Amino acid sequence: MAGRGLPPGARDLPPGRGGAGLGPVAAVVGAEAVLVAAAGFGLHLVWPVWGAVAVVAVWVVVLAAPLGAGRVYGYREPDSAERVRLAQAWRDVQRRAGAGAYRLVVVDSEELNACMPFGRTVAVTSASARSLPPGRLEAVLAHELGHLLGWRAVPAFVHAQVTLPARALLRALRRSWSPVGPMWRRAVAWHRPIGFVLVFLLALAAAAVTVVAAVPTGAAYAAAWGARLLSRRGEGRADTVAVRLGFGAELVAVVEDRIEHAGEGLPLHLVRRAQGLRRRLG
Repeated sequence: MAGRGLPPGARDLPPGRGGAGLGPVAAVVGAEAVLVAAAGFGLHLVWPVWGAVAVVAVWVVVLAAPLGAGRVYGYREPDSAERVRLAQAWRDVQRRAGAGAYRLVVVDSEELNACMPFGRTVAVTSASARSLPPGRLEAVLAHELGHLLGWRAVPAFVHAQVTLPARALLRALRRSWSPVGPMWRRAVAWHRPIGFVLVFLLALAAAAVTVVAAVPTGAAYAAAWGARLLSRRGEGRADTVAVRLGFGAELVAVVEDRIEHAGEGLPLHLVRRAQGLRRRLG
């Protein structure tokens, strides 16, 4: 809660640490800009002016993709009851982290952790928002914020960048082939050459779309998978942030409570996480 002192052994993050995630993200954007400039120049030689414009336009769409990431993951604004429960805890976590302005959203889930964050948006699950006592809620929020501090923001940013374009490309591939099957059935029913000609033309168009979109679709999904893998490995580092902010004991209590009430089967990932938190506290 606001104003309470740090527990023994805990300390605030260095001043400005909360905004340090902007530096690594800016470096990623700068590297992308260099690659885009090189690709644009190469395409300009093949397709004057419009080649470069096409590359830059695609990059702008990718940069804007995190703005729509909330729709993909089902994020929403907290309702009135959630806002009351979250407000003080979230202020305390941001104050203790020395973090700047972050948007807090809710994802409807019974899980402990929310989906991958993006940009300067931190998500908390509805189960945590409505049921955790204040101290434990702060611990969970500190963990979620920990994903976006320093270089940890890079995997989240990259994942948000490529998720929407990857899904859009895959949808385009599916839709390009979707008329072929029904047209084939019609052609068989018609028993006329025109039906098979239409099937051939549709398949030709779909093949052209596949040739154009297959490589970027595969690259986008590979980048999303890599970013998600790095994010999963970053769970421990986000826990470290929570411990350094003084929320380690409360976070251990949350995780161990989930283990105790897990029902059938032992959640090994939570057991390993609790063990890691105990080591960090030690």
